[in-house]
Amino acid sequence: MLSNKPIVIACAVLFLPFTAISQVFGQDMTLPDCIATTLRENRTIKNSYLDRIVQKYDLRVAEDKFTPKLNLTPNISSTGSTAPLGVLGSNSSSISTTTEAAGVITELLPTGASINLDAKYDILSSEAKPSRSYGWNVTLTQPLLKGGGIDVTMASVRNARLNEQSNILSLKSTLMSTLTSVITSYRSYVQAIKSLEITKQSLQRSRELIETNRELINAGRMAAIELVQSEADLANKEFSLLSAENAVDAARLALTKAIDIDKNSKINPIIETNIPVVKYSLEEARKIAFENRPDYLRSLLSYESAKISLMTAKNSTLWDLSLTGGYSENYYRNNGQGSDSSSGNWQAGLRLNIPIGDLSIRQGYISADINIQKMENDLAKQRENIEIEVQDALRNAAMNYRQIKLANLSRTLSEKKVEIETEKLKAGRSTNFQLVSYQNDLVSAQNNELGAIVTYMNALTSLDQILGITLDRWGVSLAER
Repeated sequence: MLSNKPIVIACAVLFLPFTAISQVFGQDMTLPDCIATTLRENRTIKNSYLDRIVQKYDLRVAEDKFTPKLNLTPNISSTGSTAPLGVLGSNSSSISTTTEAAGVITELLPTGASINLDAKYDILSSEAKPSRSYGWNVTLTQPLLKGGGIDVTMASVRNARLNEQSNILSLKSTLMSTLTSVITSYRSYVQAIKSLEITKQSLQRSRELIETNRELINAGRMAAIELVQSEADLANKEFSLLSAENAVDAARLALTKAIDIDKNSKINPIIETNIPVVKYSLEEARKIAFENRPDYLRSLLSYESAKISLMTAKNSTLWDLSLTGGYSENYYRNNGQGSDSSSGNWQAGLRLNIPIGDLSIRQGYISADINIQKMENDLAKQRENIEIEVQDALRNAAMNYRQIKLANLSRTLSEKKVEIETEKLKAGRSTNFQLVSYQNDLVSAQNNELGAIVTYMNALTSLDQILGITLDRWGVSLAER
C-alpha cells in the first residue's frame, strides 16, 4: 500500500509564474475545463452517442417481440371480356370488379405459442352475378418440445438486454480512453511549457555569466580565452530554446487533436497544484477493478449470453412436437339478395416431426458448448491479467511518488551548487567550465523534477483507467443525449 502522507514539496519548477506565458498562449483552461470541452466537442464521443440511438432502438425492437402485429392487404381489381360479333355486327362485353379487404394479426406468446387471426371481406361487382363473401380464421400453434417454453422464447429478449448493457459499457470505455488521452496530452503540454520556462531561465543565466566574464576580463582577473566557454554555452542554450518552443507548439497541437477542437486554438493550461497519494491497498484495488472495469464486465455479459445460446442450442436438438388448433367461419351471399350462407369449422391435433440421420442438428449445440468452455478459460486469464495490471500500476505509482521526492532534493542541491560556484567564480576560485557544468546539472534536475511529477500524475490517471473509475474520478456521468 502506498504511503498516505501527503507530498509537501516546494516544487519550484512547476509553480513558476505563468504571467508571461498567458499572454502568449491565450485563454486559461484547467484540466476539468478540457474534459468538459472534450465531452462537448469530441466527434468520437459524438459518434458513440449517435450509435446509442440505433442500439436503443434495437432493444426496443427485441422487447416488442410479444406485441401483436397487424398486416393489412386491401386490393381492388377489374376484369373484362368481349364476345364475338353478333348477327347485327356488334360486340358484347362484360366487366367485373373485385374489391377485397384482408388483414392478419399475429402474436407470439412467452410460452412460444403463436396465434394467427386473419379476416377477409370480398365484394364482386358484376352485371351477371354480383356476390359478396367474408370470413375469419384463427389458429394456435404451441411447441411442446423444440422451440417451446418461456426460457427459450425469452432468450432473444434477454440477449438483447445483455447486449444493451454491453453497449453502455462500450460507451464508457470510449469515454475513458478519450479522456485519458486528453489528460495525458494536457500534462504533456504543461510539461512542454514549463520546460520552455526552464530553458529561458537557463539562457538568462548564460547571458549573465557572459557579463560576469567580461567584467572579470576587464578587471584582469580572467583570461579572455575563458569567454569562449560561456559563448559556446550560450549558443547551445539558444539552440535548446528553439527546440523547446517547437515542443510547446507540437504539444499544443496534440492537445487540440485529443480534445477535437480547432488546431489554431490558443490554450493556457493551469497547473495542477494538488498531488494526491494512492490510498488503495492491493486487495481494495483488485476489488474495485473487478467491479468497474468495462472490459471485464462486458466479458461477464458475453458469458451470460453464451449460456443462453447454449440453452437454446440444446433445445433445438429436441423433437418438434407441437399442439395445433383453430377455428374458422365463412359467409357468402349471391346476387346481393337473400340471407347469408355460413359455415364454421374447427380443428385440433398434435404434430410431430422426427429428424433421423441429420448430424447438423447437434452441430450448433456442440459449437455452443465448446464456446462456453473457451470463454471460461478466457475469463480466468482475463482475471489474472487484471490482477497483474493492478499490481503493476500500484507499484509504478509508488515508485514515481518516491522519485518526486528524490528529484526535488536533487533540484534543491543543484540550485545551491550553482549559487556557491557563481560566488567562487566572482572570487576567482572557480572556472567557467565548472560553473557551466553545474548550470547544466541544474537544468537537468529541474526537468527531472518536472518529469517526475508529470509521470506520477499520469501514473495515477493510468491507475484510474485500469480500475475503471476514470469517469467517477472526474465526475462524469453517462447521459443519454
